[in-house]
Amino acid sequence: MQALNFHHLYIFLVLATEGGFTKAAKKLSISQSAVTSQVKTLEAQLGVVLIDRSTKHKFALTEEGLSVVEYCRTIFKEGDALLQWTRTREAKRREVLRVGALSGLSRNLQYEFLRPAIESSATTLQVTTGDQEKLVRLLCDHAIDLILSSHNVSSENAKTPFFAHVLCASPVVFVTQKSSRLRDGRLSDYLKRSPLYIPGKDFEARPELDAFLQGLKVPFKVKGEVDDIALLRLIALRSGAVVAVPRLGVEAEIGSKEIIVLKSAAQIQQKFYAITRFQRLSNPLLAAMVSRVRGDDKAR
Repeated sequence: MQALNFHHLYIFLVLATEGGFTKAAKKLSISQSAVTSQVKTLEAQLGVVLIDRSTKHKFALTEEGLSVVEYCRTIFKEGDALLQWTRTREAKRREVLRVGALSGLSRNLQYEFLRPAIESSATTLQVTTGDQEKLVRLLCDHAIDLILSSHNVSSENAKTPFFAHVLCASPVVFVTQKSSRLRDGRLSDYLKRSPLYIPGKDFEARPELDAFLQGLKVPFKVKGEVDDIALLRLIALRSGAVVAVPRLGVEAEIGSKEIIVLKSAAQIQQKFYAITRFQRLSNPLLAAMVSRVRGDDKAR
């Protein structure tokens, strides 16, 4: 079996990271022709084309090149871990997981996804919150490993491809606090007397929610539109209003009977995603965390 040349792999990784032959040559303190030659040697050894040479003025990797980059990152990460172990003689190393979470995302979902990392004594967790644009930028820059979001992401016209793993889908429920004046009434009865709060315009299932409300044929007043699921949960707990919210965001409160479900709209499904740069997750812990929340083991 022919051994890999790790020097060639490193040069290719620098080339991909820097985004061009001139920048890579400067970073490596070698000539541009040397970078070109050694990348071609690597392509010959692997039997795949790594650089898209169809565009002369724009550096781009092929799909195979993007996959090789991920393998390179894993290889050199493990190499760094080996060096660390030999220096410290600590066989048990801590792994850093960097997760981005969309602002306002269900805390229940976040905790359930992150629980294996939280409970692992060998894992350090870094969680960054922000809007989708910020998190996608961090993912492109390899500053985070994965995004937890209630919004899919498009790879169209993007330099870096993305893959959205669907973690779960949660039906929208209409809820209110247990101490509301009406008891055991229908949703229409509550809407006649109580204000309604719904997810904002960015809510992915908002068209289905709007269609459902129009079909109720009862008078109601939308008092507020809120993107933050955690805030919708608090409004449901404390205000006496009717709140439309993904069930996942209020599961614990439903279980403890602090709020009551007036109506479950199974036809309105809010999907939650784990967004990565590639479909194959090279990090075993992250792959296991995604599979666990998706319930892959139960499906077998």
